This record gives sequence, structure tokens and C-alpha cells, in this order.
Amino acid sequence: MLLTSNNILEINMSGKGTKFFESLLGPKLLEGDKEVDIKSVVDGKDYVAIYHSAHWCPPCRRFTPAFIKAYEEIQKKGGKSLATVFVTCDKSEGQFKEYFKDMPWHAVPFSAGEYKGFGGKSAKHLKVNGIPSLSIFDGEGKLIESQGVGVVSENGADFLKMLDPEEKKKAESAAMESLFAAMDLNGDGYIEKSEIEKCFGLIGAPPHITQQEVQTLLTRDTDGDGKLNKKEFCVATYSVAGRSPKWLAEAVGERLKEAKKKEEAKKEFASLKGMDFFKALLGDKLLGKPDKELSTETALDGKEYVGVYLSAHWCPPCKRFTPKLAEAFAMIESKDAKKLAMVFVTCDRDEGSFKGYWGSMPWNAVPFSAKDYTGFNSKAGMFLGVEGFQLCTCMDM
Repeated sequence: MLLTSNNILEINMSGKGTKFFESLLGPKLLEGDKEVDIKSVVDGKDYVAIYHSAHWCPPCRRFTPAFIKAYEEIQKKGGKSLATVFVTCDKSEGQFKEYFKDMPWHAVPFSAGEYKGFGGKSAKHLKVNGIPSLSIFDGEGKLIESQGVGVVSENGADFLKMLDPEEKKKAESAAMESLFAAMDLNGDGYIEKSEIEKCFGLIGAPPHITQQEVQTLLTRDTDGDGKLNKKEFCVATYSVAGRSPKWLAEAVGERLKEAKKKEEAKKEFASLKGMDFFKALLGDKLLGKPDKELSTETALDGKEYVGVYLSAHWCPPCKRFTPKLAEAFAMIESKDAKKLAMVFVTCDRDEGSFKGYWGSMPWNAVPFSAKDYTGFNSKAGMFLGVEGFQLCTCMDM
């Protein structure tokens, strides 16, 4: 037999249990800052999770706290046992240590070059080409779940239940029933083509994906009436672009709530005009330069037009557009100071980012503390139908 690097790896990984995990992760692991034998970590465990992640990766840093919370709840509750091993994809030992210090599980040492990173044995074996990646094995080394990030994100500490085939089947059945209820928009007990199209439109699916999924779902129409009853719809589980039925049901439900709020916002503002309209939209108080509070009435009084700018420091397109908007505003103001008032509605996540970003703008802002009037779900966001990107709109007084 001709030996290549690939089949040598397969031969070395043909063992079970501790031997298998040692071939993937090495003989020693870190427990805090001390080395321990891998046998003491994985031996006798019901499940072993291998977590490829890195400090430099924003999705990893968002997922890790959720995984830590789920892991600690599992350890506290008892039941099925879980060992987790972090395989770093960081570029320096300093980054690795900074990231690992908050994790309650074990790690492959940074010095164990052949076992860490995208080129390490576990990453090659699992074909890891993106992070975060969480792969879950049984105690013998059989891969049970390669999409662990999604499973943990959706189920939290209950994710271990999803590794049991019977429990998974029950959960998928319940999720399909929830998805049916969410997509049955008119509540008549059937899902029609138009309802599928509307639901996929709500979650932002491109038209070609929407039509593809319409065709896919309607293959379940066994009685040929052009619509799906509950039995037909729930005959098997369903996913699109890696999204589970549970995620889809929740996403459709949330978007329907948002659509209802937007409709209510438009009704709320329909009877309002002039200053009353803008006070309802932006609040009674604004921030003026330099960081002083003033009434909305004072800020907008006598202006012919009012521009409302929803934007955020973390948004690259916003940061590219803001200087151009500031230049145009300065040009208009230099010709007629009474022509236009601009108001910044922040969509930033913290006050420091808001203040730093607003500092580059020559106009007033809604205070960061005015929660009803900031963010995508603010009064302005709901009324204007903002969908997660910058929006600048101009209205007359």
C-alpha cells in the first residue's frame, strides 16, 4: 500500500476512545496553566467536543460566552458527561492565553504545533475551514455532530439532548409544528404559495432562494390542492441554508412582530404634524454641540427641512457615507442656515462608540440614554422601516 500524508493520518486515527482523541489532540492538554494527560480528560466521558476558535475572530468571541454558559449549566446539572477541548487558531501565544483564560475547559497547548490551528491534525481530520467550529464525538470517537455551533446557539444547555436520535426527532417534530403555525399567516390551517413567499421575504431571502424553497416545500403537497396542510408540511424536518426549523419559526415570528410594530408606528404618527410629529419621532430632548442638552423644539424651530440619520460606528458603509453627508450639510448650511436641521439617531451598542462617532458630525443627536428613540427599533426606526443599515431621510416641517 502506497502511504501518503492523508492515509497515514487515517491509519494513526483508526483507534478508539483515548487513543483516537490523542491522535487528534496530542498526549497532553492544558488545564488552566498546567499540563495534564489527555486520558484524564476524555476517558469515560459520554461526549467529547473539539472547539476550533480564535481571539481575533468576532463570530468566535460572540459564540464563546454562550457556549461557556451552556457548558457550565451542563456541569452543574450533571447527567451525561461532556469534555471540551479548545484548539486555538490564534497567531500568537499572547492572544491564545488571553482568550483561553476565561474558558472553563481544556486546551491543546499553543506549543503543540502539529495539533493546533487550521493545519493541525484535528482541523485536517474534520476539514475545518471556518471558525468557530464545534465538533462533538461520543466517548469512542464517533462523530455525532459537526455543526455544534448552531446546535448550541439554538438549544443552549439542552444541546446535549439533540445528540440523542430520539430526542432530536421529538425536537424537530415540535419545531416543524411551530414553523407551520408561524407560516400559516391567515390561520386557516393551510400554507399556500403566497404565504411561503411572504415568510421568506420577511426573513430577507433573495427572490431566487424564495422561489427555490417554494418549489421544495410544495413537493410535500401529496393531495395536489396547491397548498400544504399540517400533516403534509410536517411530514419531515426542513432546513434552508443550514437554518433549522426552530430558527426559521423564531425568525418569521420576530419579523411578523416587527412588521406589526412598524404598522402601529405609522398609525401613531399619521395624525401628527409639524413639531408634534418630530417630538414624537425623536423625543423632547436632543444633544447639541458641544454635548449640551436642548429641546427638540429649539433645535428644529424655523427650519424648512429636517433630516433624520440612522447610523452606527460599527457599520463600514455608514462610516464611508457620513463624511460625504457632513460635506453636503455644511454646503447647505453655508448658503442658508435655516434650510436644514439634521438629527443623528444612533444604532451603536455602547455610549463610547456613540460619542466617538457623533464627534465627527456637525449636527444634533438623540441622547444615547433615550432608549425609545435610539436604535433600529426606535420610534424613527419603526416609522421609517429601517432594515439594519444606514438610512438618511429628509422631511419638511
